[in-house]
Amino acid sequence: MPVTAFLGAYGHGNLGDELCLIEAMRAFPGGDAFALSPDAAWTMRCVAGLAGCFRRGPELLRLAPSRIVFGGGLFGTSDAFRAWMPWMARAAEAGAEIHLHNLGLSRIKFDLGWLDEAARGVIAGAASFTVRDYVSFEMAAEAGLGRMPRITFYPEADIPADDNLADGLLPRGRKLLGLSVIPLPLMQACLRHDAARVRDLLAPFAGHAVVPIASTVHRDLPEEDDIAGIADFLAQFLPDAPIAAPALLDRTHWRAELTPARLKGLIARCDTLVTQRKHNAIHAIGAGVRVIGLHPLEDDSLRRTFVALSHRLAPGSRCVGLDAPPEAAAA
Repeated sequence: MPVTAFLGAYGHGNLGDELCLIEAMRAFPGGDAFALSPDAAWTMRCVAGLAGCFRRGPELLRLAPSRIVFGGGLFGTSDAFRAWMPWMARAAEAGAEIHLHNLGLSRIKFDLGWLDEAARGVIAGAASFTVRDYVSFEMAAEAGLGRMPRITFYPEADIPADDNLADGLLPRGRKLLGLSVIPLPLMQACLRHDAARVRDLLAPFAGHAVVPIASTVHRDLPEEDDIAGIADFLAQFLPDAPIAAPALLDRTHWRAELTPARLKGLIARCDTLVTQRKHNAIHAIGAGVRVIGLHPLEDDSLRRTFVALSHRLAPGSRCVGLDAPPEAAAA
């Protein structure tokens, strides 16, 4: 049975990354699928159809993959290329077909120490090379990789929703406001500095019940705990708002019940989603739900998504950049 190995930022507690894995497995079907993950049980619960997981390069080579799909989550970085290009080069020498798939590229031109002859050979010989947005295309051009990618425009937007959790938790017959906020220090500084603007943005949603939309409870990074971010935001801006499904603020419930498809099912039931998370915006756009992106103005991650998917935005959708205080912006 042929083996496909999927390299991405999987298994860290971010459902957006596992969503990318679902899309990649649909784009490259057939044979046995194995994914890079430090938490195989969680990844395999979130993503149906995996034969197993691996954690390191030697394990990848022992699988003797006939195909490697590199991409998914924050994997278009110099650190990820540095870690995995040598292993992909060795696998390619052994006959593996390489795909650089649906990448979100950072500004890698400032750190190209990994781009040696072997890495250039992997890129040149890859069976496909795609990125997900216009900015990633520009990053590839700036880096001088020797090859230009095709743009995919976030195909994970079309992964079907699973409505089972939404049917069990969410009320019928009332307005629902989805809310997703990351407790990153820069975002917290922006929310304090631009609080009046945020309150004005939320004013039209008086009377809505809030649906906590947590897509990440990171296994290692407390600043990537959406449940904490949502709770802080509610305390600051919506202290009296009714919570449509309090169970969604319980970490034990989150880890046991949430999957990418179930998360999309929750978002699909909302009238509007206010989100800082990129893949929650992608879920909303794919489900035809009005989405308001809320993010630090100096961070282009969410803005990239709105630009790439501008042709699919529901009426009233927009991306709102928040100003940071001077000391935070300079940090």
